[in-house]
Amino acid sequence: MQLHKNLWVVAMTALAYLGLLSFNQFVFSAFNASTASNLVFLPSGLGLVCVLLFVEWGSLGVSLGAVLVGLSQVSGLDPTTAMGTAVISGFAPLLVRSLFLRCAAFDEDLNGLTASCLLRMTMAFAAVSALLHQLWFVARGQVVDLWGGLALHFTGDLLGALVVLYSVKLLLDRLPELSRG
Repeated sequence: MQLHKNLWVVAMTALAYLGLLSFNQFVFSAFNASTASNLVFLPSGLGLVCVLLFVEWGSLGVSLGAVLVGLSQVSGLDPTTAMGTAVISGFAPLLVRSLFLRCAAFDEDLNGLTASCLLRMTMAFAAVSALLHQLWFVARGQVVDLWGGLALHFTGDLLGALVVLYSVKLLLDRLPELSRG
């Protein structure tokens, strides 16, 4: 039964990733300065939230969602570059979560995850994700300007993650009001 639940998490995360990416492209496409990076990238925030909540299964769902984007050729990347990008998309938040757990910033069950810790983790995630993605893009010949791409990717991941995290917080804060009618 647990495997069934975990596969459900993977599928829902992948679908949410696809949906949020479509929404992101619709709302923020006018602000994109590059085909490899977005000024605001909401799916990065979803990836961070899903990995915090569902750990490896959330990471797998993010990677699956990114693979589906790559296979649909919406990304405009060759299959190898798209697959590497998908793996990095799922791996980066998992890596940062693991690093923060090792530093005893919070517990495995997220006890001790304060607002300041979450902000530091979000910044670390944006930096790690941007660096890994941009190094991959440079290695694949997709990006020439590592530093410019790195700054843009960091900004997009950071802003996207903050928008998603604060939206989730706002929703969670409003749930008791909504359940009372």
